Amino acid sequence: MFGFLKKDQDAAQAAKPSWTERLKAGLSRTRAALNTPLGELFSRAKIDEDLLEELESTLLMADCGVEATHWLLAELRAKVKKEKIESPVALRAALIELMTQLLTPLEQPLDLDHPTQGQRPFIIMIAGVNGAGKTTSIGKLARRFRNEGHGVLLAAGDTFRAAAREQLAEWGRRNDVTVVAQESGDPAAVVFDAISAARARSIDVMLADTAGRLPTQLHLMEEIAKVRRVIQ
Repeated sequence: MFGFLKKDQDAAQAAKPSWTERLKAGLSRTRAALNTPLGELFSRAKIDEDLLEELESTLLMADCGVEATHWLLAELRAKVKKEKIESPVALRAALIELMTQLLTPLEQPLDLDHPTQGQRPFIIMIAGVNGAGKTTSIGKLARRFRNEGHGVLLAAGDTFRAAAREQLAEWGRRNDVTVVAQESGDPAAVVFDAISAARARSIDVMLADTAGRLPTQLHLMEEIAKVRRVIQ
């Protein structure tokens, strides 16, 4: 009887998705929310109010943010009217143009070889919704910077998610970089300690992990605003 129980337990363990499989599933959610519905919308025969309303809903579901989505839709409607856009394919091109216009002012050059006065360490705070792959992206960036010959330090600013600190520590081990973490507490305090450690060690790049959050979670948005103030 106990042999059968062990076989059942082994089968259940084998059926459980691996960490990599769960990660891939999480990363696919935002990508699927943007790609599939948008592809369906832009394959329609004409532009009408239903299409624009569904586009707005799709962008919101993909976590593009309320303010950004409203701006994009207002500008799109104005473009459709002014430029007499009739094809959904042309509407897609207009959306890409507007997104580029929205994001371009946020660009910041990353010149690690010629830092300005007081810029070292160059601090990159990774933020986003749950399951978007923030910690994994930090691991990839850490490897890239290390391969380019730069000193890297990681800050475990996600003090909310279970095992987040351990996951970042594993990326630190794989890339042979230091990880600054605390058992629990304030993410801003973790980042402050990490900045102090990075400066003391003349580190080139510090990558700060943060907990996943939505713009509607006001207490978490205030928390990340505090982290940003510490960095500045």
